[in-house]
Formats: sequence, structure tokens, C-alpha cells
Amino acid sequence: MKKIFFIIPTLTQGGAERVIVTLIKYLDRSKFKITIMVVNMNEEVYKSEIPNDVKIIDLNCQRVLTAIPKIIINLWRYKPNIVMSTLGHLNIAIAMSRFLMPSNIKYFARETIVVTEKIKRGKYPNIWTFLHRFYYPSFEKLICQSKDMLRDLKGILGTDKNLVLINNPVDYKIIQRLLEQNNPIVKKYYEDKSCVYFAAAGRLTKQKGFEMLIEAIASLKNPKIRLVILGHGPLEKKIIAEIERYKLQEQVLLAGYQKNPYTWIAKADAFILSSYYEGFPNIVLEALSCGTPVISTPAPGGIKEILESIEGCYISNEISASSLTKVIVDFISSESKRITKEKIESYKPEKICKEYSDIILS
Repeated sequence: MKKIFFIIPTLTQGGAERVIVTLIKYLDRSKFKITIMVVNMNEEVYKSEIPNDVKIIDLNCQRVLTAIPKIIINLWRYKPNIVMSTLGHLNIAIAMSRFLMPSNIKYFARETIVVTEKIKRGKYPNIWTFLHRFYYPSFEKLICQSKDMLRDLKGILGTDKNLVLINNPVDYKIIQRLLEQNNPIVKKYYEDKSCVYFAAAGRLTKQKGFEMLIEAIASLKNPKIRLVILGHGPLEKKIIAEIERYKLQEQVLLAGYQKNPYTWIAKADAFILSSYYEGFPNIVLEALSCGTPVISTPAPGGIKEILESIEGCYISNEISASSLTKVIVDFISSESKRITKEKIESYKPEKICKEYSDIILS
């Protein structure tokens, strides 16, 4: 049995956190003894889902940088066989600090985004490109979630030698259990059957394109359209201002963070992803698990891989409000089709966890 340590910045609501928790739940206990180290447990939402046989180490740090000494100490103390980190800045920090860590550990990293898309929108793009190019090859394997991500990292690194493609899992069973919960607020929201309802979800950041989505809804000039946005984040005030600017207070609801977003998503006519870029969007897999069709921008990072073969789902021609508007009109004018379970069979946790296990133990 191998001792494996997962290292993650937080356990707040997010795609990376959801994937790690799913992996922890489904990895074969005859092969792995699991520990998870979390940089900051504030605002955690997934702790209750972590099985009792998994040790949780709360590093109680505000930043990844200040957590590195504690990570090093714990790795020397427990001496795991395998370490898997996730999220780019944490992966880089661990790669830079490996010379201080036990050398007999195998280190794996899981990337969560199309790196170039994120770097070019942030500060110091040349420095971050260099850090990825220089330090990422030190990992035994870099796990990419989508073909876009793998191609992008190959371009940065100049090789695909240590890159491997594994899609994200979606826990269909737990979503179905959560859909059984009765939420009177959701029931009341969807009571007007003459309306067309859309749902969107995610952290309120520039990446997710919610301002573009609001502009698209405004340009439709259809008072019977309703949009609920689930999530919170730094752009909340700006998004509220956009809703008010377009006088959409009666049509667009900013519902905030929802512990169970699936009851909202399942009742919508369609889920809309308006992102500028992604990694492999879990929320799309979750919407499909709810039976809800998806309308999306062609954001780099797995969208086309997931949606192109699913009838009833729509991808806009470009990432813009006008293109999103057109594809929403196409959806409204078409015959709506609910999504069947078979469409997400290839993302079953048991299948994905076996792929992780095979790579880690190879």
C-alpha cells in the first residue's frame, strides 16, 4: 500500500476542490493510504465529504508561500511515497522547493487551466511562462484535464514527455441524491411556466464572463427570459451594477453561493457557460448530470471535447456577447432535449480514478 499526500490550497467551492475530493473518495483503499494537506481551511465546504479514513492536515496559512515550510516539515515527518499537488501557483512553489523535500517521493502535479490563457491576462507573463517552462518538467507526470490544456503545456515546455491526459470525474450519484432535496425558494423562482429559464454558476471573476452574459441577455430584449447566477466573488458589485445598467433586475437574479446548486440547475431550460477560458469545466459535467442542456462559448479548455457530440447542447462561434446571443436564440427556437445519463458515462469516478491510479503506480 502506498502513502499518498494530496496538497491543495483550499476546500472552498470550486472545480479543483471538487475533483480532489472525488478522487479521495473513490481511490482504491487496498492500494492507497490517503492524507490531504490544505493550505487554508477557511470557508471550506467539502470537509464533510472526505471519508473518515483520510487524514486532514490543516496548514492554517493564508498564502501558499507561507505554507511551504510546513509542507516540507510534514513531508519529512510522514514520508509519503507519492505527492500530488493541484493548481498552478502551488505546483510551481512545490517544484521550486523540491530540493528541500525528501528525494525518494514521487511528485505529480495536476494543472487546472489552459496556462497560456491565464498567464497572458495576468501580471508578469514572461516570468510565469519561464517558471512553468523551467520547473514543470521536474514532476514525474503533469496531469492535463483536456486536449487544449495538453497542447498548451506542450507548447510552453517544448515537449509532451511528462504530460498525460485524464479528464475530470463527475459524481453522478451524489448529484442525484442532492436533487432529491426540496428547496421552496427554487420552486417559487421557477413557478412561471411562460418564462424561459437559464442558469449560470461559478466564481464571480473576469474569467467566467458573466458581464458578457448579462450583455447577451439584455440584447435579446425578451422580458420572458430569466437568468439565475449562482456564486460569489470579487466582481459581485460590478455585476450588480451591470444588471442595473441594463435594467434587468426583474430578469437576472444574483443568487450568491448555493451549497446545493443542482436543484437550481436541474429546473433550468439550459445552463450557460460564458467563460473566456477553462481547464475542464466540472460545472458543465454537473449540469449534464442534472439532465440540463448546456449553451457555451468556445472557451479553450475542454468545452468542445465535452459538448460537440451531445445533441441539444450549443457552442457559440466566438467568445462575444453577440455570438452568445445568437446561440441562445438558436436554443430557444429549437426543440429542447434533456440530457441522458449515458452522455456522461465516460466521466464516471471509478473510471477516472483507475486512470489516476494506473499513472501514479506505473
